[in-house]
Amino acid sequence: MASADNPFEVFFDLVPTGAALYAPLYDEGGELVDFRFVRLNPAGQRLLGLPAEPPRTFREYYPNSEPTGIFAQYRRAYLTGEASTYDVPYAGDGLNTCFRLVAQRSGELLVVNFTDISDLPFATSEQSLQESRAREQAALIEAEAERQRLHQVLMRMPANIALLRGPEHVYDLVNLEYERLFPARTTLGRTIREVIPEIAGQGFYELFDRVYQTGEPFYEAEAEAWADYDGTGDLQCRYYRTSFEPIRNAQGEVVEVLNFAVDITAQVEARRQVEQLNQQLEARVQARTEELAALNEELQASNEELNESNRQLTRTNIDLDTFVYTASHDLKAPITNIEGIALALRDTLPATVQQNELVAHLLELLNQTVSRFQVTITQLTDISRLQLAHAGPAEWVELARVVENVRLDLLTLLTTAGTQLTVEVPRELVMSFPPANLRSIIYNLLSNAVKYRAADRPSQVRVHAEQEAQAIVLTVQDNGLGMSELQQRQLFGLFQRLHTHVEGTGVGLYISKRLIKNAGGTIEVHSQPDVGTTFTVSFPT
Repeated sequence: MASADNPFEVFFDLVPTGAALYAPLYDEGGELVDFRFVRLNPAGQRLLGLPAEPPRTFREYYPNSEPTGIFAQYRRAYLTGEASTYDVPYAGDGLNTCFRLVAQRSGELLVVNFTDISDLPFATSEQSLQESRAREQAALIEAEAERQRLHQVLMRMPANIALLRGPEHVYDLVNLEYERLFPARTTLGRTIREVIPEIAGQGFYELFDRVYQTGEPFYEAEAEAWADYDGTGDLQCRYYRTSFEPIRNAQGEVVEVLNFAVDITAQVEARRQVEQLNQQLEARVQARTEELAALNEELQASNEELNESNRQLTRTNIDLDTFVYTASHDLKAPITNIEGIALALRDTLPATVQQNELVAHLLELLNQTVSRFQVTITQLTDISRLQLAHAGPAEWVELARVVENVRLDLLTLLTTAGTQLTVEVPRELVMSFPPANLRSIIYNLLSNAVKYRAADRPSQVRVHAEQEAQAIVLTVQDNGLGMSELQQRQLFGLFQRLHTHVEGTGVGLYISKRLIKNAGGTIEVHSQPDVGTTFTVSFPT
């Protein structure tokens, strides 16, 4: 109910015609797209069959308000602030009547008065008809303005556009780009045969005739046109992506043909240059292929020679391996006998003789010689094992398990040295590698890290492994004696021993590097004297 203290509300509710208050609704771009009901007076409620405050929007209740022009009237009245009157029949959305609508903005609201005029006399209807005609005239004016805008767009487009009228194809319109084709010629009001006579026999006249007669459009992706473009009398070739479109009148009859063409001469010439270069390249490739064929024959012959050489080297290596193994095996017994003879001499010679300075010196030399022979035999045995190790088959092994087994094997050494060992190897790291070779590599790195510890600080060794993009990377880091740059360059050589106070044959790291390299991996060393050493091994995955 309206408050008696507010005359507007009293008038709003008592007026016998329909009245509504609307609030605007905007989209995300700030465009007014609908109205919501704020309030309907009782007369409006009866006319529309809605409550005083309808829950849905105006366009949700009345979708036909768009084609009938009602929503456009409301929107215009709200945006301009000017009163607007509109007589309109409305059939649909639950209504079948004729409304007179008066709309005007008031503050932030739109006030609309609507009356059912379906029973008004003829004069009123005549007035509505005149208003309707006026709106039609306004629509025609708007259509003409739209046509002018379209004309301006066509005139400024970066393509050649011409509109030709009738069966003789008289120029009615040409844009600026088309005029530039023939700057010295007059086009408007003349036929295409008069303007461009030199294109006779190239099929263009016939295309215009066909489109005009059949009403079927024509498109060509690459049309070749020869014409006197610069007015010198010489024909020049250009290429166009072109279309011929029929233009019909209200009765559906073809009255004009629209010619739309884009100059693609530069693209066609560039493509043909590329094609020519490709042909030249193909010829060169063919020639190179026939060079290569002859070279391949020579290489094949060379490969056969190399294969034969490799077979001979393999046999030689086998013979050498057999010799090394046999020599190391056969020398053990004589050296053992010599060592036994030396011991027997010490046991049988009188003490006075052994104390003789010359005899004592000779016995010491004999012992040293036997020891050197034994070391040499051990080294030969290790090298022989290295040559045979390449044949070991690769298997999927857990890196963490191999490290743990080596730790157990070196447990006595680790305990004696008091080494603090830290192992950081994930259980899920699995790699394809000969198990014995992998154990040998880890054993050599870890045992060296312990053996070459510093005497003035507690021994610390860290074993770390992680999966990288294309490899598993293993590092063994210690805080031991360290090495100079010169020692690092000599480190992986055969029989290289950098510290003589520790037992060894000098082939452990040589063997490790050979095993890693043969598997496609790498090993690097970074060291600093009196600080420590870090070995980094990369196993390909």
